[in-house]
Amino acid sequence: MIGIFMLALAGLTSVGAYLLGARRLGLRPARLGAAVGKTLETVGAVLIFLVANLVVAVPLVVALRAVTGTFVSVYVTDDTAWLGLSLLQGLAFQWWREASRKKAGALALEERGNLG
Repeated sequence: MIGIFMLALAGLTSVGAYLLGARRLGLRPARLGAAVGKTLETVGAVLIFLVANLVVAVPLVVALRAVTGTFVSVYVTDDTAWLGLSLLQGLAFQWWREASRKKAGALALEERGNLG
Protein backbone atom coordinates (compact mmCIF):
# COMPACT_ATOMS: atom_id res chain seq x y z
CA MET A 1 0.00 0.00 0.00
CA ILE A 2 2.85 2.38 0.82
CA GLY A 3 4.46 1.68 -2.56
CA ILE A 4 1.24 2.55 -4.40
CA PHE A 5 0.90 5.74 -2.37
CA MET A 6 4.48 6.77 -3.17
CA LEU A 7 4.06 6.08 -6.90
CA ALA A 8 0.73 7.94 -7.00
CA LEU A 9 2.23 10.93 -5.21
CA ALA A 10 5.26 10.98 -7.51
CA GLY A 11 2.94 10.76 -10.52
CA LEU A 12 0.81 13.61 -9.22
CA THR A 13 3.79 15.90 -8.60
CA SER A 14 5.22 14.97 -12.01
CA VAL A 15 1.97 15.98 -13.73
CA GLY A 16 1.98 19.20 -11.71
CA ALA A 17 5.58 19.92 -12.73
CA TYR A 18 4.74 19.20 -16.37
CA LEU A 19 1.80 21.60 -16.31
CA LEU A 20 3.82 24.28 -14.54
CA GLY A 21 6.72 23.90 -16.96
CA ALA A 22 4.61 23.83 -20.11
CA ARG A 23 2.10 26.53 -19.21
CA ARG A 24 3.92 28.93 -16.90
CA LEU A 25 7.61 28.53 -17.64
CA GLY A 26 7.36 28.13 -21.40
CA LEU A 27 9.16 24.79 -21.53
CA ARG A 28 8.60 22.87 -24.76
CA PRO A 29 6.78 19.58 -24.16
CA ALA A 30 8.60 18.05 -27.15
CA ARG A 31 11.90 18.32 -25.24
CA LEU A 32 10.65 16.25 -22.29
CA GLY A 33 11.96 13.05 -23.88
CA ALA A 34 15.47 14.51 -24.08
CA ALA A 35 15.22 15.55 -20.44
CA VAL A 36 14.20 12.02 -19.44
CA GLY A 37 17.18 10.69 -21.40
CA LYS A 38 19.55 13.02 -19.52
CA THR A 39 17.94 11.90 -16.26
CA LEU A 40 18.59 8.26 -17.10
CA GLU A 41 22.22 9.08 -17.98
CA THR A 42 22.59 10.73 -14.59
CA VAL A 43 20.99 7.79 -12.77
CA GLY A 44 23.46 5.52 -14.56
CA ALA A 45 26.38 7.69 -13.45
CA VAL A 46 25.11 7.67 -9.86
CA LEU A 47 24.81 3.87 -9.89
CA ILE A 48 28.31 3.49 -11.35
CA PHE A 49 29.73 5.70 -8.58
CA LEU A 50 27.75 3.77 -5.94
CA VAL A 51 29.10 0.43 -7.13
CA ALA A 52 32.64 1.83 -7.46
CA ASN A 53 32.52 3.30 -3.95
CA LEU A 54 31.35 0.02 -2.45
CA VAL A 55 33.78 -2.10 -4.48
CA VAL A 56 36.64 0.03 -3.15
CA ALA A 57 35.26 0.30 0.41
CA VAL A 58 34.98 -3.42 1.22
CA PRO A 59 38.60 -4.37 0.37
CA LEU A 60 39.75 -1.19 2.12
CA VAL A 61 37.93 -2.24 5.29
CA VAL A 62 39.53 -5.70 5.09
CA ALA A 63 42.96 -4.13 4.50
CA LEU A 64 42.50 -1.79 7.48
CA ARG A 65 41.72 -4.82 9.63
CA ALA A 66 44.92 -6.52 8.52
CA VAL A 67 47.19 -3.48 8.78
CA THR A 68 45.93 -1.97 12.04
CA GLY A 69 45.01 -5.18 13.84
CA THR A 70 41.79 -3.58 15.03
CA PHE A 71 38.32 -4.62 14.07
CA VAL A 72 36.71 -2.44 11.41
CA SER A 73 33.18 -3.46 10.56
CA VAL A 74 32.13 -4.09 6.98
CA TYR A 75 28.78 -2.64 8.06
CA VAL A 76 30.21 0.84 7.39
CA THR A 77 29.40 0.06 3.76
CA ASP A 78 25.73 -0.47 4.71
CA ASP A 79 24.90 3.20 5.13
CA THR A 80 22.54 5.36 3.10
CA ALA A 81 25.19 8.09 3.12
CA TRP A 82 26.91 6.16 0.30
CA LEU A 83 23.87 6.81 -1.89
CA GLY A 84 23.94 10.54 -1.11
CA LEU A 85 27.66 10.80 -1.79
CA SER A 86 27.29 8.81 -5.01
CA LEU A 87 24.44 11.10 -6.05
CA LEU A 88 26.68 14.14 -5.63
CA GLN A 89 29.52 12.44 -7.52
CA GLY A 90 27.22 11.39 -10.36
CA LEU A 91 25.64 14.84 -10.67
CA ALA A 92 29.01 16.58 -10.68
CA PHE A 93 30.34 14.14 -13.28
CA GLN A 94 27.29 14.59 -15.55
CA TRP A 95 27.44 18.40 -15.31
CA TRP A 96 31.17 18.24 -16.07
CA ARG A 97 30.47 16.10 -19.16
CA GLU A 98 27.71 18.47 -20.27
CA ALA A 99 29.85 21.58 -19.77
CA SER A 100 32.73 19.98 -21.68
CA ARG A 101 30.39 18.97 -24.50
CA LYS A 102 29.00 22.51 -24.81
CA LYS A 103 32.51 23.99 -24.73
CA ALA A 104 33.66 21.58 -27.45
CA GLY A 105 30.63 22.47 -29.58
CA ALA A 106 31.25 26.20 -29.17
CA LEU A 107 34.92 25.77 -30.11
CA ALA A 108 33.98 23.78 -33.21
CA LEU A 109 31.56 26.51 -34.31
CA GLU A 110 34.18 29.18 -33.67
CA GLU A 111 36.77 27.29 -35.73
CA ARG A 112 34.32 27.17 -38.65
CA GLY A 113 33.80 30.89 -38.34
CA ASN A 114 30.18 30.67 -37.21
CA LEU A 115 30.69 32.49 -33.91
CA GLY A 116 31.94 35.94 -33.00
